[in-house]
Amino acid sequence: MKGKSVVVSASMSEESKMKIRSILSTAARVSFLADQEEDVRKELLINADAVVSFFFNREVSKDEYPLLDRLQLLQTISTGVDYLPFSEIPENVIIACNAGGWSYQIAEHTVAMIMALYRRFIPQHNKLSRGDFARNGYMLRNLRGKTVGVIGYGSIGKDIVQLLKPFDVKVMAINTSGRTPDDVDFIGTLDDLGHVLENADIIVLTLPLTRSTRGLIGMKELERMKKDATIINVARAPLLNEKALYDHLNSHPDFLAGIDVWWEEPSWSDSDFRLNYPFFDLSNFLGSPHNSNYVKDAFVNAATSAVVNVKAFFEGDQVRGIIERKDYLG
Repeated sequence: MKGKSVVVSASMSEESKMKIRSILSTAARVSFLADQEEDVRKELLINADAVVSFFFNREVSKDEYPLLDRLQLLQTISTGVDYLPFSEIPENVIIACNAGGWSYQIAEHTVAMIMALYRRFIPQHNKLSRGDFARNGYMLRNLRGKTVGVIGYGSIGKDIVQLLKPFDVKVMAINTSGRTPDDVDFIGTLDDLGHVLENADIIVLTLPLTRSTRGLIGMKELERMKKDATIINVARAPLLNEKALYDHLNSHPDFLAGIDVWWEEPSWSDSDFRLNYPFFDLSNFLGSPHNSNYVKDAFVNAATSAVVNVKAFFEGDQVRGIIERKDYLG
C-alpha cells in the first residue's frame, strides 16, 4: 500500500500539507508539485498513482499530460469539473470530484441570498443611504411556507434544504435517479423540470454543468415560473442564459434573482469579470463574486475531504463523486 504515490498539484498551506500527510500516512507517500524544479516535477508525475488538484489545467501543463501513463485517479478539490481537459486525460484514469467538500458554506450563502432578496436589503440600503426613508418602498416577503425547487439535489442541495426546513418550506427536488430516502414533497428528474418550475416559489440551481445541462434555463423556462418567483444560481453560470435572465428581470419587477457564478469571470479563464447586460442597475437582482465557499478553513476542509476519498480509493472502499466523461465530452 505504501508503494502508492499521491501527487498534490494544488498549492497548499503547511497546515493543509500536514493534514494530507496524516490522512494518507498508511496508504501512500505524498508529494507536493508546486514550486518543484522541472526534473522533479517530471519524476513525480511519471510515478503518480493519484493526483489531487484544485484547477488541474492550471497546475499541470499540457506538455506534462503524457507523463501520466501510470495515473489511476485524478481527484479534484473542486466540486465542479467542467473546466477539466477531459479529452487529454488518459482514458484509463478515474476522475472524481469533491462531492460534498464545499456544500455547507455554499448552502448558507444560498439561504443568505434568498433572505436578502426577500427582505430587499440591498435596494432599501441604497435608498436609505441617499436619505430616502421609504418604509413602504418595497413589499417584503416571508419565507415560511414557500415551495423551494432544488435543481440538482446532491450534497449542496441537501444542505440547503436542511437549513430551510425550520421555515416550514415545501421541497421539490430534482436529481439523476428521481429517487431519494429524504423527506421531500416531490422528487423527480430533469424530465420533471417544467413541473417544478411552475410550482416553486424559489428555484435553486446546484447541478453540474455538463453538455446536457448547459443552457438549461432560458426564456421559455423563466416564463414558466411564477411572476414573483426567485431564482438562485450557485452552480455554474451557463446553466442559465444571461440575456434571457436579464430580459426577464427587466420586464418582471417582482421576479428576483441571486447569482454567485458568472458567465465571464477570472475563475475559468484569464479574462476579467464582465457582464453583457447591466444587471446591477436592477433592484430585483443580487450578485456575489463567486465566493459562496470563501469562509475560514474552507479550503483546508475541502482538501481534507478530497484526500479522504483518495484513501478510500486505495483501500478499496466506496469512492464518492466519480465522473462520467461522456457527460462532458462531445
